[in-house]
Amino acid sequence: MSQTTTNPAQTDGGLGKSNTIRLKESFAASPIYSGDEALLDNGSIDSPIRQHFQSLALDGIVNDGGHTFGTFNLDFASGAPTYGDVETGAGGLPASPWVPNPASPGPGSMNANDLPAPPEGFGEIPNPQFGTGVGTALDPKKSSAQISAQKLGDYKLGVAVQE
Repeated sequence: MSQTTTNPAQTDGGLGKSNTIRLKESFAASPIYSGDEALLDNGSIDSPIRQHFQSLALDGIVNDGGHTFGTFNLDFASGAPTYGDVETGAGGLPASPWVPNPASPGPGSMNANDLPAPPEGFGEIPNPQFGTGVGTALDPKKSSAQISAQKLGDYKLGVAVQE
């Protein structure tokens, strides 16, 4: 079902209706009434308004001019980690990509050497997750790339990112 977006039907101001001409006069600077092509919605998946939203909200780099974040890359897949790149071991490093080191390495904390060793193989594979989808089996770098490649309209009810 298509919802009315920025191209509502023209109305003459009868009882219970807006007056399109008066709205245009009152809000002449509004991009809705200025004829901005990027706001046209022809109902198709490739309509200008969908492409405009994709470019402003889902793709590329946003620069807030130093207000809060500076620049932020919406294509976040480029910096996503991969499980194989997680450095593990002693000295405060995680035991595996799925198990953080339970000992704080800071002053006054327990000494990691005083902790009992975890069982053989502990944390070498992710724990299974409940719910739908691939859970922890899908590497963050791979899932981020899949999510980043999606476009407006690709989302389907009940379909998750697949491994």
